[in-house]
Amino acid sequence: MPTVTQTDTQTRTLTSTVTVTQTAPAGAVPTAAPSKNPSAAPTETPSPAAADGAAPPKAAAAATSDAGTVWWPWVLLALVVLGGLGWWLLRRRQQQAVVDAWDRRLEVCEDEASWVEDSLTAQVLARASTAEAQTIWVAAQPRVLQVDEDLHNLTGDAPDEARSTRATKVRALVRELVEAVGSDLTTVPATEVATGPDQFRARRAAIDSARQRLRAALGPVHPNAGPVDGPAEVGR
Repeated sequence: MPTVTQTDTQTRTLTSTVTVTQTAPAGAVPTAAPSKNPSAAPTETPSPAAADGAAPPKAAAAATSDAGTVWWPWVLLALVVLGGLGWWLLRRRQQQAVVDAWDRRLEVCEDEASWVEDSLTAQVLARASTAEAQTIWVAAQPRVLQVDEDLHNLTGDAPDEARSTRATKVRALVRELVEAVGSDLTTVPATEVATGPDQFRARRAAIDSARQRLRAALGPVHPNAGPVDGPAEVGR
């Protein structure tokens, strides 16, 4: 009878791995399992933004602020300010040039007015006869009238009220003197004899008073101004 050897080579290994999964309640933060090594320090888990190489929030805000600074409006403002300053300086220089030109014109007119008072009038009054005085006076009339016209133009072209007043005053004083001298020269000798010496003295007093007022307004006689001798030199 044959022998049957039954070898049970089956090794039944039953490995049962039971995994219990607990579902955490909603909103709860999972707690990391305690480390088996007490001396090990907790490791901080980097945020997704840091893991991806993104800048921290503060650095990102600073970068955004620097990138958002616009500099060209400040440059434009500086150019506008510089342009306005340059225009103001140019305008001021032009106005000063106009004032200087007007002052030079007034100076010329005042020199002419000084000539009328100091040279012409003195020369006319020094003549022995009325005929000689009238000859000098008539020869000087174009120049005297030119002084009056120039002072009139200066009054209208004056850059300010003070200069206009100055030109008006000098013109009025010159005309006063011219009228006083003209009145003395147009007096008929026969009428003068009939009225007596008082009228002559009154006319000369009017001339002297007009000369004094004009001289006070003009100031001292210019050192280069000298007397004019003879009808031929009336026009200098």
